Amino acid sequence: MPTIPIVDAHLHLWHTSAHDWYPRLREFGAAGGRPEVADDFLLADYDRAAGTEVAGLVHVSAATAPHMYLAEGRWIDGIAETAGRPVAMVGTVDPTLPKDDLIAHLEQQAVSPRFRGVRVFQGLSPNTPAAEIIAAWLQERDGVFDLVAHPHDMLDWIDFLAGYPTLRVVLEHLGLPQGTAPDERTGWHNALSLATKETQWLCKLSGLGMICPDLSWETLEYWLESSVRLWGWRRLMFGSNMPIDTMAGSYGELLAAVDHLVGTDATEQEAEFFYRTNAFDTYRLGNSRT
Repeated sequence: MPTIPIVDAHLHLWHTSAHDWYPRLREFGAAGGRPEVADDFLLADYDRAAGTEVAGLVHVSAATAPHMYLAEGRWIDGIAETAGRPVAMVGTVDPTLPKDDLIAHLEQQAVSPRFRGVRVFQGLSPNTPAAEIIAAWLQERDGVFDLVAHPHDMLDWIDFLAGYPTLRVVLEHLGLPQGTAPDERTGWHNALSLATKETQWLCKLSGLGMICPDLSWETLEYWLESSVRLWGWRRLMFGSNMPIDTMAGSYGELLAAVDHLVGTDATEQEAEFFYRTNAFDTYRLGNSRT
């Protein structure tokens, strides 16, 4: 397990018994054999699951009910007041909104001193008016674009975002590999190799619980070692994707596998970059209220 306090660059909290903001979450969990993933997952649940000192958090919006990301952001802002550590928030926006409404929703979220950027998990494509509005708005405000890109559209995103040269981009979930079959691995590896060479993006080492059957070292070895070879420790940051990645195993199992590689491959400074500094600096956690 890590010997230093870590920053978790990607997690979700939800209070599903009180807020109906995630209407298909239980169905999603049941499809993966884990319907309990839709149970309440609050900060105390996260800390129990982590089993290590987490000195900073980046909460990423997961609300799927129409426009409930606005209420979710206010809820997280309230939780963060008593979190006892810096909390940054990555919000979202409905890309189908008219331009004025889309910008208004972004501005409403930006009222929070913890708001750092946006990710749109579904429905956003490069070279569209919505993508142009979001990228321009974030670039103007020095916000972070948490990019949801897949191997099949990675080149399109690279080309599109080249038009926003000062936009800070973090690729989510290792570029969302589509599976573990040999051809899917090859497609993923080629797409990430291109991204590392053609961009200055950072990348979250997260989300493997969505495609892997378990979180053991033997299962994750290819993905972890390939990611470090491609990105290097200075451009990778740790994200747990809890509680979603519990579909494949526990937080402790994930950290054990990741730290096996950190312990054998990274210097102390590289481990610091990966576990803390890259996320701390990117999401400006030092500027969050505690």
